[in-house]
Amino acid sequence: MKLIDNLKASWKTIMEQPKGERFSYFWDYYKWPAIIAVVLIVALIQTTIMIVNRKETVFTAYVLNTTATTKDEEFLQGFFDYAGLDSDKMEAAIYTDMYLHPGQSQKNAEVFQRIMAGIAINDADVIVGQEDPFRMCAYNTSRIFVDLRQFLDAATLEKFSDRLYYIDGAIVEKLSAPVGESVNTAGIIYPNPTKPELMEDPIPVGIAVGDRESLRASYYYSPNTVLYMGVIVNTQKPELAKQFIQYLFSE
Repeated sequence: MKLIDNLKASWKTIMEQPKGERFSYFWDYYKWPAIIAVVLIVALIQTTIMIVNRKETVFTAYVLNTTATTKDEEFLQGFFDYAGLDSDKMEAAIYTDMYLHPGQSQKNAEVFQRIMAGIAINDADVIVGQEDPFRMCAYNTSRIFVDLRQFLDAATLEKFSDRLYYIDGAIVEKLSAPVGESVNTAGIIYPNPTKPELMEDPIPVGIAVGDRESLRASYYYSPNTVLYMGVIVNTQKPELAKQFIQYLFSE
């Protein structure tokens, strides 16, 4: 009540001034409170607009070792149209600022920290990458990718049988040393990912997508680069991940 009384008293004082001097009086005595009030109101309006217009991120992909072309927005809009998503209220996050290279342990560790952080907060759905970065993700001991036998139905898995990327579960187990023990990775030979018959425990974790024109047109890769896509093991949008695969092969 004291604040209201003070405001009434201030307003009465202003109104008691001659008409031609009221604004000058107000500006002399209340300039800074008025400016602060206006700034706060503008900030409140902007925050409200941002909250009202904020889009829900419904799909997240990490496209490794590349940058986006001018076609990426068209590519995403095509996916939204295919999946029946409202791009006015929803959005997809496609990260193209992560690079993995064999032998760059420090930089690779930083990238994996970002990937694992995204997985931990359920903000990761698929990863696309060339052979080396995809292998580094696939053989990560945290088991980044889902076993496609548990993700896709038998008919779809058979459809992609000549495109599947396999890892050897036996090697993953060998890499997963108990806490306190180190693993000598120098002597590990990674088998051909397209030859499951040469593996002790073959697990399909990726699909070859390098010949998908919409993908290649949207992200910079050298001609004939082999690309694979894997689904994150704990994706919270499994149906959208499946639709993303279908979209790539709907061309």
